[in-house]
Amino acid sequence: MDFLYSNFPPMRTDSPTFADAFYELLPQTDELDIAVGYITSDSLIELQRAAELNRVNKVNLIIGMHYFDRFTRTEYRTAKQLNDFLTQNNHGEVRLVTPFRFHGKLYSFKQNDNVFAGIIGSNNLSSIVDSRNGIYEASMLINDRDSLNKMDNFIRELNVSSTQNIADLTIEDFNQHNDLLEGQDYVEKVSAEELFRCMNERTELTFNIPIKDAPKSNLNVFFGKGRETMTTGVIRPRHWYESEIIVSKAITSIQGYPKANTDTASFNVITDDGWKFRCKVSGDYSKNFRTEGDLRILGKWLKGRLENADALAVGEPVTRDVLERYGRDYFSLTKTRIPDLWYLDFGVN
Repeated sequence: MDFLYSNFPPMRTDSPTFADAFYELLPQTDELDIAVGYITSDSLIELQRAAELNRVNKVNLIIGMHYFDRFTRTEYRTAKQLNDFLTQNNHGEVRLVTPFRFHGKLYSFKQNDNVFAGIIGSNNLSSIVDSRNGIYEASMLINDRDSLNKMDNFIRELNVSSTQNIADLTIEDFNQHNDLLEGQDYVEKVSAEELFRCMNERTELTFNIPIKDAPKSNLNVFFGKGRETMTTGVIRPRHWYESEIIVSKAITSIQGYPKANTDTASFNVITDDGWKFRCKVSGDYSKNFRTEGDLRILGKWLKGRLENADALAVGEPVTRDVLERYGRDYFSLTKTRIPDLWYLDFGVN
């Protein structure tokens, strides 16, 4: 038995995090049974990717709250896609609890039909992406046979008595509130007055930065090689929203573009849809454009816009076709007269 804590400062402990334990158990797992209250679209696609990378043969996911509390359209579409992938390949399924709201968080790890580890606590599925959302979680890793069998039996009974496969349900009422950056560390929502002031203080110095459709970089880092821990063999996929834009020298060499390793390398931005965060340029010729604190911020802003416009489905690469459906294949970085502040625009008419 071991405790699993988020370990955010100032509440640091010597215990591992939920994500540490989850990914360390995966290489030993051939079947994974999960029963949680809530999911997110990025955690669903990361679950599929993590299972593939670590050769987990079967994943059975029970979602306990969304039948009543509603999915966003993106979450629902991603959950159905995961269910299609699992059922068509005989690798498991996605089921929803329908008679009541189930708020538990249970994870059962099996090898050769035997449960060898389990996690129970406060961590919903979003915890597998190690999200920095300011919520401190606490769970327990269990390995005693009696507790493991009780957990396994409970998940089985819940599955049989109280769930239906997501494909057998008709869901047409969705949660329209889908702000991926809400509650995200290092990000704040600005007032309409602050956004107007930023726009009113724009200068003529603007850089149109193309969004490249490279298959394993830029907005498609998720499809690149996962991060492997050499000592354990654990492979953790790159996060769905992890992003870093590679900007051409033809743009970065223009006078006024932020320069790496100078006072201009790091700066605040306010976006056309009212978010504020810090960005940074680095690398040779200042070619790397990223967000400070968390590489997923830029990805959530750009890919989230594509998803909300139904131009991009979670789990699919950003291609020319995706950008054409959205209506724009670049974002604009505009200097303002306010010190240390730039304006980011990815809007479409």
